[in-house]
Amino acid sequence: MNIIGRALRIAGMAWSAGLMLAGCGLMDTVSVVPLQPLKSPVNIDIKWKSTLGSKDLALLAPLLYQDTLYVANEGGELISLDPLTGKEVWHIKTKELFSAGIGSGENMLLLGTRKGEALAYDLNGKLLWRTQLSSELMVPPQAEDGVVVTRTADGHIFGLNAADGKRRWLVTRPMPVLVLRGVGGITLGRGAALIGMPGGKLLALNLTNGNVGWEASVSISRGSTELERVNDVLGNPILGFRDVCSATYQGKTACLDALTGESIWSRDIAAVGAIAAEGNKLFVTDDKGNVIAINLTSGTVSWKEESLAGRYLTPPAVTQDYVVVGDIEGIVHFLPRSDGSEAGRSKTENSPITEPPLVLSDNLVLVRNRDGKVFTLAPR
Repeated sequence: MNIIGRALRIAGMAWSAGLMLAGCGLMDTVSVVPLQPLKSPVNIDIKWKSTLGSKDLALLAPLLYQDTLYVANEGGELISLDPLTGKEVWHIKTKELFSAGIGSGENMLLLGTRKGEALAYDLNGKLLWRTQLSSELMVPPQAEDGVVVTRTADGHIFGLNAADGKRRWLVTRPMPVLVLRGVGGITLGRGAALIGMPGGKLLALNLTNGNVGWEASVSISRGSTELERVNDVLGNPILGFRDVCSATYQGKTACLDALTGESIWSRDIAAVGAIAAEGNKLFVTDDKGNVIAINLTSGTVSWKEESLAGRYLTPPAVTQDYVVVGDIEGIVHFLPRSDGSEAGRSKTENSPITEPPLVLSDNLVLVRNRDGKVFTLAPR
């Protein structure tokens, strides 16, 4: 495996049996469980598709912000698209090597570079400022209430002034020997910055000054080797009315009290990536390929769909009516939110879908594959 600095390089998601994607190189030959025919399937249509990256220039996570779709790749291209039609609004080719993004807030697009710079662009693609930080950015920066928050590979969390990028505060945490690349996200809200960290830690910081409100463990690392002990927080923490929920690699899915960090409930469900929430349910894809709905209040399982186990699923996205996941064969699956039984599926191409779908509107989702192609799909 290619270790860059102290980061175990994966694409933000680890599949079962230790299968790592993208940065570590995808295993081209894996055993995939065949699909079973659907009874009275819902037709799923591909609305538009485009090539926005390549195997050599991976796409960063697309962003829907203020009804516009933004896409960037590691080669420095930044593109604005109409999310419903795929029509290009603008396209700039920077000289940057992007490593993290796209984040947003305060009417800005926020990205990080391999050189450890945080960059802010306006919504027309004009560079507003750049700030040199301590090392490569690992996750998309986020902005709110005049502050940009970002995290670097060496365990530094920066609060920057949104107007000019100048540093306002800095919090430092020690890093484990091995960490997953780009998986612990940032959620801002109610004057706080919630930071998912390596080692199963979740931090709540005061957005104005960076003071630590609380620090809690979502899960505790276990195992006899460094790889077995990796249990980093996955994706952006989900902030609810009174709770904050998250999941860890090889660990647990849990909800904590948003004010104190004390555990409300915790379950031994090892997620493959970011979890999603809608209404009173939390949705998780586990490391076996099961899709699970959990009651947010009690932590009890509402339903568990096991028919897609062994297909190396992406983390879920939640639309108006469906939970949507992609798989290693480039197939997108639509599961009703009510009971999880698969209702429809659509083939994109043979290239694996490795990242969670992005909800664009109602039941319209965007997926991206390993070859840099994006597809939008919706039930007919």
